Amino acid sequence: MLERRKSQRFKVDNGHFIIHSRNVGKIEDISLGGLCCSCINEDFDPASEDKIDIRCLKNNIFLENLGINILETETTSGASIFNVFTRICHLKFEQLSESQMHQLNNFIVQNAIGNRDYSPFQMAYQANHNIQR
Repeated sequence: MLERRKSQRFKVDNGHFIIHSRNVGKIEDISLGGLCCSCINEDFDPASEDKIDIRCLKNNIFLENLGINILETETTSGASIFNVFTRICHLKFEQLSESQMHQLNNFIVQNAIGNRDYSPFQMAYQANHNIQR
């Protein structure tokens, strides 16, 4: 897939999910601009302009009604521990409110793992000024 994100991607631990009206998915990586997730219902291809929620079991964070645009989806085998088919979805966030941007920023700051080429101050500044890297 061609890299289109302008914001830095962050991997997150297990236990972070997206919830859609007809599907549930595990967040693979996330940025201020969007996310990649693997969904358990490989037959369901979400439509653009849908809304998703993000649930974090680790620290009980819940982000609601985030607008999305579907960039790409693909069905793949063996992407879960049960070796079943899953749908990998690449989503772009659309029309987030200031409050949603702030919540998303906090989610990333609290849950990003691995290499962190940012400081919480930089992330907050980017979110507050709608700046994408």
